[in-house]
Amino acid sequence: MRMRTEMIRLGEREWPIRPLTLRQVQEIEPVLMANASEAKGNVAAAMAIVAIALRRDHAEAAASLGDVEATSPEIAAAMAAILRLGGFLPSSAEGDAGAGEA
Repeated sequence: MRMRTEMIRLGEREWPIRPLTLRQVQEIEPVLMANASEAKGNVAAAMAIVAIALRRDHAEAAASLGDVEATSPEIAAAMAAILRLGGFLPSSAEGDAGAGEA
């Protein structure tokens, strides 16, 4: 089943994010790998991931992401939604089934 569009919200701004393209997944993977050794995620990595997802349909928002007033939990939630769209995290619709399992 194909993932639906997810809404991400940062401060007063909100954007729909479609399921990621393979190119977007390829761009996100090195960001995740570079931060894999970190015990906790960091805001810079989360912003990079959100910018990758925004660039396709919301290029202006991606370019000015650093100027958006938002909290750390908001950027973490946005990143998690994007990682679900890319298959890096299980979606809530998958339940206990792993990727590729029926």
